[in-house]
Amino acid sequence: MKPDLRSRYPQLPASVEVIDCTLRDGEQAPGVWFTADEKLALGGALAAAGVAVLDAGFPASSGAEVEILQALRAQRLTARIGATARAVRTDILAAERAHAEEVFLFLPTSDVRLQETLGISRAQAGEVLRAGAELVLERGMGLNLVFEDASRAEPAQLAAMILALPADIRPQRLVLCDTVGCAHPGGMQELVSEVNRRLEGAVALCAHCHNDLGLATANTLAAVTGGARSITCTVNGIGERAGNADLAECVAGLVHLFGVETGIDPLRLAALATLVERTSGIHQSPLKPVTGMNIFRHESGVHVDGMLKDQRSYEFLPAAWLGRRHEFVLGKHSGAGLVRHLLHEAGVGADEARVQELLHEVKTQVVGRPKTAFDRAFDAKEEFAQQALAGVANQVLLAWAKEGR
Repeated sequence: MKPDLRSRYPQLPASVEVIDCTLRDGEQAPGVWFTADEKLALGGALAAAGVAVLDAGFPASSGAEVEILQALRAQRLTARIGATARAVRTDILAAERAHAEEVFLFLPTSDVRLQETLGISRAQAGEVLRAGAELVLERGMGLNLVFEDASRAEPAQLAAMILALPADIRPQRLVLCDTVGCAHPGGMQELVSEVNRRLEGAVALCAHCHNDLGLATANTLAAVTGGARSITCTVNGIGERAGNADLAECVAGLVHLFGVETGIDPLRLAALATLVERTSGIHQSPLKPVTGMNIFRHESGVHVDGMLKDQRSYEFLPAAWLGRRHEFVLGKHSGAGLVRHLLHEAGVGADEARVQELLHEVKTQVVGRPKTAFDRAFDAKEEFAQQALAGVANQVLLAWAKEGR
């Protein structure tokens, strides 16, 4: 942990446990499904990357889901296998049949959800929660209580639901959910901090954030500054509606902004992102933070000049941390410095007049190129087409220089 942050965020933990929901929440993204083999491959890749717990599915939904969780457990992964369940007997028994090590027992907690979704009072919800929790523990599985819509409930109410449980029922984690993505970082930090204070730190708090306003990663990081010791996320942020907090973004933020350990191997993040792209059919934007194609690519002449002098000029996140390297791409906004650099790296000599001539020719070629190729790539969803097109000017430059044009 960075020492200067302790006074600012006294509840910031030294390490955070990463729980991945790609196999469950990620698969709930509209139009996405994973085969059994894909789930097993994804589970293995996530565990190899250092994920502590897999929220691997909802066994009560089908017999096939039960079998997939059984197969995941049989792989003896380093990650613990968790199952999501409602606080009802049939769901909990399905989790047991699936050989789940842990259960994520979920229940709405805001007044609007309790009244409109379940039609029960808060007191009745407490009884449902107690009965479900008791059964999970009786069946020998780890207990995680998932408070849906916690961001629209009062911290005092949430804490009271935990404190009302018998002394022998204590969850491993209490997951506070921003189910509809309506929280902001300040509010999420305050929610976690206040619940933590009321529970006197007796239960490890966990954040589960959705991305409807584009704040899932920010809210997750804010929850950690408020004292959350676990986070949930998905690879590439896939999930219902606008998705969930992104695993790579959360890990990068925790490590490089707050100095918090996560146990995740950053060298595996790019491969994970690609694997989930292929299995989900949802492709990342080149502008995607942390794992996107353009995160370490530079075109602007001013930026390239700064990068050639000191890589910290325009890159805070170290490319090597992810096993990447920075790249320079010629384009409309490039300057002569990049031309000189590329020629030098290729062992091609050129005087200043020649450099300017080549720069002019390349810019003319780039700007004059029809964009229909990009349209075709978009329509066909060819994930590598844009990467190839974006680097074509570099290749043209070197070809012209070697031909003596």
